[in-house]
Amino acid sequence: MDRVQQIFRGDRLIQDFGMNLIEGREGYAKVSVVVEDRFLNAHSIGHGVLLFAVADAAFALSVNAVVDAVGVQWSLNVFRAAKPGETVIGESRILHRGRQSMVCELTVTAGDGRVLARGQSTALPVSREAYAAGSGKKSG
Repeated sequence: MDRVQQIFRGDRLIQDFGMNLIEGREGYAKVSVVVEDRFLNAHSIGHGVLLFAVADAAFALSVNAVVDAVGVQWSLNVFRAAKPGETVIGESRILHRGRQSMVCELTVTAGDGRVLARGQSTALPVSREAYAAGSGKKSG
């Protein structure tokens, strides 16, 4: 199984939210999710956490397709609301790939092309052994 598919299938939040992988390759990913009733806030619009989640899922896929990495910083500006029933698409593209950090551009759009949010995120490469040791689990 290729690396992006393995990460996509192994991420519980991605699966719990019912996200779909549109495209994933080294340094780039695009993920979608439908704004279901369970994702609405008190104003009956898509919750900001959903917009963040779809952007973060794309981010995780784009960087981990390159190397094992963890996110350490995010900045996301929301411009427009996601409407109930519409598809929301998160995209992540690596802008900088250094030895010690990677910086990504994040974009969240509605299915009709409206830009809902934009931002950036930073990931740090890390060995699987490093974070497996902290959880008490062995990698493998």
